[in-house]
Amino acid sequence: MKKILIASIAAASLFSAMSHADIRWNTIGAGYSDAAGDGPYIEGSYLLSPSFVLHADYSRQSVGRADFNVLDVGINYLTNFKLDFAPRSQTYLTVGIDSISGDADESGIYVGAGVKHPLTPEVELYTQATYHSIADNYGSLAGGIAYFVSPDWAIRSSIALNSGETKNEFRFGVTYQF
Repeated sequence: MKKILIASIAAASLFSAMSHADIRWNTIGAGYSDAAGDGPYIEGSYLLSPSFVLHADYSRQSVGRADFNVLDVGINYLTNFKLDFAPRSQTYLTVGIDSISGDADESGIYVGAGVKHPLTPEVELYTQATYHSIADNYGSLAGGIAYFVSPDWAIRSSIALNSGETKNEFRFGVTYQF
């Protein structure tokens, strides 16, 4: 039993040492989104200061013959709160505005918290929990993974599980970090 525990600690230490030292927030990306409708999306984020990240997301969704635009603009506050079991993780609080335009226009705010974690030099994970006041007021628990094919380019996939009548969202795309 002690040998298994020692081997596990050694493997975890080695695994943690291989991770990125920091997470880069300056990104631009594009891909496909399947949510209330489906269609392309573009997204980006920019580190304004050591504690604040501006982010925006736009997608053009289609359901049958109906088309609508979805825009999300917000800001993340990087808390510098470190998790004991994952000291390289970056925790943050987020707030922003959701907007839907098309046949019916609607907008609202969202608030939440999240964690980004560099798992290995090639893999980064994230989770985020948010509450949205748009539509029927819903909660969302999202998670995703990025696989870096180079230090700057990543293939990303995520899923957001939403409460109530709000459809879950799946995304697949690419991101460039600078």
